Amino acid sequence: MKNLIKLFAFIAFLGLSIFPAYGFASSNSGPKASGEGVGVISGWTVSEIKYQLSSDSALVSGVSFELDGAAGTVSVKLNSSSTQYTNCINTNGYHWQCDFPAGIGLADMDELQVIAVGD
Repeated sequence: MKNLIKLFAFIAFLGLSIFPAYGFASSNSGPKASGEGVGVISGWTVSEIKYQLSSDSALVSGVSFELDGAAGTVSVKLNSSSTQYTNCINTNGYHWQCDFPAGIGLADMDELQVIAVGD
């Protein structure tokens, strides 16, 4: 019986010492390219920004822009107090188009925040 308890204790010790090391090692696989923030950040440079007006010229129906590198997912918002982002579609190369079906009022726009996540 003592040998069984010693064996169980040894197996428990091995499990407790190996599991954290395995978990730490598997979490160090390296980040993908991504970035979010104001000012200079690692990630992409946004250029060629063009806003599309809706039939009501007080509303913006979309925005398009170029990124300086490939991205897998891109979202934008145009109002700093909003928490809702709109997903964009890659139309060609590094060019992205974001459509706002309901439109966003020109008076409500106070930023262009782009969140891009790499492939």
